[in-house]
Amino acid sequence: MEKGLSKTLAKEAKRKGICKEWHTALKSLNDRKAMVEMYLRGIDFCLKNDYPANDFIKAHFGDIAPQMGVFVDCEISVENSPKCVCLGATFGIIKTDTFNVSEIFAKHQSELNVLAADNAFVMIDVFDDAVVNIHAHDRAKVCVNKYGDGGRVNIVEESAEAQVKIRVKNSKTY
Repeated sequence: MEKGLSKTLAKEAKRKGICKEWHTALKSLNDRKAMVEMYLRGIDFCLKNDYPANDFIKAHFGDIAPQMGVFVDCEISVENSPKCVCLGATFGIIKTDTFNVSEIFAKHQSELNVLAADNAFVMIDVFDDAVVNIHAHDRAKVCVNKYGDGGRVNIVEESAEAQVKIRVKNSKTY
């Protein structure tokens, strides 16, 4: 089944314009965990192309994707995750503290409360109609890239030493 799954993914990726090297690598995968890892490594391509579809992720990776930081249409409470991809109607809290670094991707109709504290560094990319509420404390640094006209980024709390920087991009995606 997993070999057939990688071929199905590769066929769709090729249709969306994946490069030959990544297409070949994807076709050769036999392990679903490796497929999710490749998704995370190629996150720019995947988010730009809505690839694979949310329903496909839930149907074929729903049991392992959340353990690896990929969430679709669910409630989350995540702490100190290096990568967190929130798709569909995902909502909840993502906390990063101490000296941890976190990369967060909020897409579709996701609604997230991002709590950054201590010396944490958090990068957030916001797409579509996603809403991200930022709570920055201590010496935390939060950098947000907001794509397109939809979506909202709200600074709910920002302590004196914390830094929150929001960059509004002129394009809908990467």
